[in-house]
Order: sequence, then C-alpha cells, then structure tokens
Amino acid sequence: MKSIDINECLENNRECDINATCTNTIGSYECHCKPGYIGNGIECYICHEDQYSFNETMCLSCPQNTTSLQGSSSIIDCKCDLFNHYLDNQTSTCFPCEHGFKVDEDSNTCQSNFSF
Repeated sequence: MKSIDINECLENNRECDINATCTNTIGSYECHCKPGYIGNGIECYICHEDQYSFNETMCLSCPQNTTSLQGSSSIIDCKCDLFNHYLDNQTSTCFPCEHGFKVDEDSNTCQSNFSF
C-alpha cells in the first residue's frame, strides 16, 4: 500500500512564524525565517537598522561608515554614508568613486557619468 504525504504547510502553517516560509518534506515540514529575519522558523526576529541577517542565525552590524534599513538581508544592503562612495564587500571599506563616475546604489559600483 502506497502512503500519501500530507502537505503540513497547508494543514499546519500556523506553526511557522508569520515571517517564515514553510517547506513541505516527506512526512514533515520545515520553517525558515525570511531574508532580513533571524530565528528558528517558529520564531523570527527582524534585524534592526544598520544590521543585516546572516545565515538566518544572527544579525551582524554593517561596516563602519555604512547604514542599512531595518530587515536588511545581506551586507550588500549596507550603503556608504559618505557622498559618492561605494562599499567594497571584500574589505568592508567605503571607497570613493573616481572623478567622472558616480555610485549606482542598485549595483553598489561606480558608473560613468557620461552618456554614449
């Protein structure tokens, strides 16, 4: 006789925090906090301003001279406070864009001011 798996996420989704996603597994389910939140999936807590979530387990502070919004999910959400500077994620340092370039906030890189 073949057993049928019950999708516990549909049956019991209230077990997961409202800020978590439920993933059905064979015979069970898993809760994981959404990006920008930390916790065990049953309880999820938002990371504060100037922090970002890391591996769903902790909120880390943004590097020096950077800020982020509440609920940031990655270091790339930390933006430099200094005018026309970008965050180098390898060194966690803000660097200025060269003359003729400006920061593109979406890509966190310096882009040419010139139109071709």
